[in-house]
Amino acid sequence: MTTAPFPDLTRTGTAVVCTRYVGDGDRRQLVTDAEANALDCTPPPRGLAAVSWFASTDGETVLTLAQWDSPLAHEAYLRGGGYAAPLAGPPRFRLHRSLTQEDASRVPGCLITAAFDVDGPERQRHLVDSLSAVQPADGGHPGAISAHFLLSADGSRVLLYAEWTSTEAHQEAAEAGDHDKAHAIMSGTPGVRLTHGGRYHLHHALAL
Repeated sequence: MTTAPFPDLTRTGTAVVCTRYVGDGDRRQLVTDAEANALDCTPPPRGLAAVSWFASTDGETVLTLAQWDSPLAHEAYLRGGGYAAPLAGPPRFRLHRSLTQEDASRVPGCLITAAFDVDGPERQRHLVDSLSAVQPADGGHPGAISAHFLLSADGSRVLLYAEWTSTEAHQEAAEAGDHDKAHAIMSGTPGVRLTHGGRYHLHHALAL
């Protein structure tokens, strides 16, 4: 295993995303260190490609992203009794669409997420199409690096995973009104319910 940068969301396979409340920074450190050490000290499950741990900027939440080679690999892990928090679930996601700005000089420093419950696969696709349509053709704010839209395999959820250069850049864009059209879609689309969102910094990552 090796320490890795922000995960590559464009790789093929399936993703398991888990958001957990841990209470404070000390507890977050204990949780992430214990989980990373457990993976580092034992043979990883077959088909597990990478795991990333993100810490919320308020210190209360940990988001983990486990990337598997395929849904079958993840199912085999569960059938074998594997239920470690960062690997097991909730639902599996697959990448549906990515919007990226090619600029090697910009490095992700902040992850912004927005999670939705939706009324089925048609609403999943409609939400992604609507949000994609209001993105600026020139990429908008220079701090915006990418936006990845993940759809749950069961048709019930959408996750927006956006990479920014910094939390300050994201805040600037929000205060300038860059996100107003997207927020209107998020809050006003029938069959779509925003459940939570967050700002995160990458805490630890392992590539297997």
